[in-house]
Amino acid sequence: MLVIGELINATRKKVGAAIEKRDADFIRDLARRQTEAGADIIDVNGGIPGREVESLEWLISVVQEVTDLPLSIDSSDPEAVGRAIPLCKRRPLLNSITDVAKSSDALLPVLKEHRPRVIALCMSSAGTPSGADDRLQTASRLVERLTSIGIELGDIFVDPCVLPVSTGSAHGPAVLEAIASITKRFPGVHTSVGLSNVSFGIPARKLVNEVFLMMLMARGLDAAILDPCDRRLMANVVAAEALLGRDEFCARYLRAFRAGKLETHAAPGA
Repeated sequence: MLVIGELINATRKKVGAAIEKRDADFIRDLARRQTEAGADIIDVNGGIPGREVESLEWLISVVQEVTDLPLSIDSSDPEAVGRAIPLCKRRPLLNSITDVAKSSDALLPVLKEHRPRVIALCMSSAGTPSGADDRLQTASRLVERLTSIGIELGDIFVDPCVLPVSTGSAHGPAVLEAIASITKRFPGVHTSVGLSNVSFGIPARKLVNEVFLMMLMARGLDAAILDPCDRRLMANVVAAEALLGRDEFCARYLRAFRAGKLETHAAPGA
């Protein structure tokens, strides 16, 4: 499973302040720690109101000083995306495009020109999805729109839109069903989620995130935006991949164990 490191996001108070002050050391440290923790992709969000273009350009430059991982460009601003993609040393992932015509239509020319990988978020002009069926319908429209401009199925990551379970008991099951349905309907298309959304508004958030991620992986989830510096969460990912048959002869699990990355699960004296 692809782990997309979520920590460099301007909506986080300390990160936003670091971007405003151009505190490169703070940003470099976040990029370095996520890379060392096992992230596969680093998400960068420079959403400072009125300064997103320049902030995103600066973030990309700083992050690439300390990691050679591909970047996830977290923006819906066509100008910011168009300026950011050519700065990436490796092919980026765009996070994200929605089924809202006004915003998606503005991004399509940028996607057609640069051909990044794309997260297609199941959000439509009607608002947030209410169940598995409308998530699948929205996913279908997004996949059709993206493939019509030449984006390959394997470059699309459908995000079924995770909503807080604190606001509705059906939100979790709907996402689980949607992941399975999308994977079945569109062979070759990937799936992704913004994991931490599920636990917003309730205590012991890490517990909920951990359990939900395991359930999603069992349904076929390919990628998640999460905190790679959460050692227990990352250990769970490694164990789940071995159990789901995605880690031949448990090679990755054994490497992680030898590197001390599974120690959060070790019994006393083990």
